[in-house]
Amino acid sequence: MAKLFGFFGILFLSCSLGLKAQEAVMLEGRIVNDSIEHEYLHILNLTLQKGTITSESGNFAIPVRVNDTLYISALQFKHKELVITPAIYSRKYIEIALETEVTELADVNISDVALSGRLGDDMNKPKLEKPFDPAEAGLPVYTGPVLTSEERKLYTATHSGGGIIPVDAVINAISGRTAYLKKIVKVSNMEIKVQEARNLVADSTYIKQLEIPARFIDDFVHYVYMDNTANLAVAASENPLSLMELLLQEAPAYLEHKKDEGVRIEKKQ
Repeated sequence: MAKLFGFFGILFLSCSLGLKAQEAVMLEGRIVNDSIEHEYLHILNLTLQKGTITSESGNFAIPVRVNDTLYISALQFKHKELVITPAIYSRKYIEIALETEVTELADVNISDVALSGRLGDDMNKPKLEKPFDPAEAGLPVYTGPVLTSEERKLYTATHSGGGIIPVDAVINAISGRTAYLKKIVKVSNMEIKVQEARNLVADSTYIKQLEIPARFIDDFVHYVYMDNTANLAVAASENPLSLMELLLQEAPAYLEHKKDEGVRIEKKQ
């Protein structure tokens, strides 16, 4: 009987440890590239639908669990995806290096015209060949609004040439890539709205009136607005009174939420 109780005790402990391992912890990290402006790079947890931005030194903090996927976005650098391993989860710290995005310039063709060597004359003499028009060639042309890079990837993944079986679109749909790209577009567009809402209030207001420490401001903003259309609508109205009422209501709940996560936040004296 004692052995039986011992067995169930070990089983219960193992289950408890397994559940604990799935709890979100605050992962701190840093972008280590020297040739990059470190401030305001986007760090997104696609699994938890949480996001943050980096500081001037490239540091950030974001909640993660084992097997969550982080998505790092920066201009002129390739977007990076990173799966949280048990080692990263237990270490609670990571350094990330981004790979430079190489953009190839399109070829420019100039007609074969003899030049005289006189700049004034030659400037009017050469003529550029007519640029290639995909519409005249019968190819599909996107005529909608300017898209973000994530939206362009989604458009490319779901469209193909007219009259041709959309093999790429079918493969992407089967593999789940289309659904993934739609998720990226949704998160990216939401992040833009969240950052716009964040900038409506000065940092000093977050710190002094709402008692949110500076290092937690971005986390608080995502807590208030991410995936919350009602709160984003309040921010979009740009009504100072309504906005402050919302933030004053959410701040105590956020601080209690962080306390439940085991994060100690000392209020200003």
